[in-house]
Amino acid sequence: MSHAVTIEEPQAQPQVSQTRYRERSRAGSHISSNRAYDFLYDPLFIVSSEKDHTQANIQATLIRSRLRKVPRFKTMFSNLIHYPRYSLYWSKSDPVPPFISREWKGHKEKHREALQQLTTTDASFQMPKEVYEDPEVTGKNRYKYFERPFLPFFQQMPFNVVYAVSKAEPYTFPPTSTKHLSIPSKSTVGSQTDYRDADVQTDPYSPEYVVCQDSIPELLTLATLTWGRGLPAGQAEVEMIERAREKRAWEATLPALSDTSQFEKRRKMMNEMERKEWAFREQEIEKLQEIRLEVLKELLRKREENQNEVNMKHLNARWSKLQEGKEAKMAKIQRTHVSSNGVV
Repeated sequence: MSHAVTIEEPQAQPQVSQTRYRERSRAGSHISSNRAYDFLYDPLFIVSSEKDHTQANIQATLIRSRLRKVPRFKTMFSNLIHYPRYSLYWSKSDPVPPFISREWKGHKEKHREALQQLTTTDASFQMPKEVYEDPEVTGKNRYKYFERPFLPFFQQMPFNVVYAVSKAEPYTFPPTSTKHLSIPSKSTVGSQTDYRDADVQTDPYSPEYVVCQDSIPELLTLATLTWGRGLPAGQAEVEMIERAREKRAWEATLPALSDTSQFEKRRKMMNEMERKEWAFREQEIEKLQEIRLEVLKELLRKREENQNEVNMKHLNARWSKLQEGKEAKMAKIQRTHVSSNGVV
């Protein structure tokens, strides 16, 4: 017996703008790697060409099942073939709203690249200015420009914890009749421990200081020395401090620039000091060269020792191998001699 399936078209349903990414089949349910309309909605989803864009659109249309089952009221509970319980119809509703453009977004980029190439070839051509839309920082996009602070060591307290009110002692004004102010027995000073929250050791703590007017303390001249670079001070740092003292004393003996009669004397003194500094720098360079030469000699000596040790190992291995071959030959000769005597 043949039966007919009627296809009816119900009233048009309102369009839905949500993208369905979960497809259910008869065997079960599965989740796809990407959503069907990512090529339209997701700005980070990029296709290589217009052909791939069209292919993605076709796949999204084929994946989405457009056949709908509409139950029949009169035969809703029927199991007979010629009285079906439902009818199949082809849904014309599109989940993509009409204001969403289905065109490939790569045309704008190609147009921009063509304009850039034109500017390189034609100097008279002017690149049109790009007009960006208003980001609306103070408007609807305000939430995009704020973020909660990242506190890795912040200890979150439960909501049921109520902080106790701090009990502050009332301030008592000192009596005005007292002649001498009382010195407190305790005072807070700046301090810093050697322990850190991390394994990185920072520079030691240096307390604040106040310099008196028209005075330059000698200690401030050593501000360039830091922990690990000159501190703790050694013999080289002590010599540098002594040279700095001598140079400051020499600068104090220089004639004033305003005295034109002592100009030649000042120039000679400065030339002599410059020659002394150049001689001292040459001595320092020679010392460094000698140190480097000693280090190089030590490295060459160690390399020679290592090479000799490797050669001795090769010779010992070769001698052991020859000795084993010699012993094997002697044992073979002895066995041959014994066997020949036994036969005789």
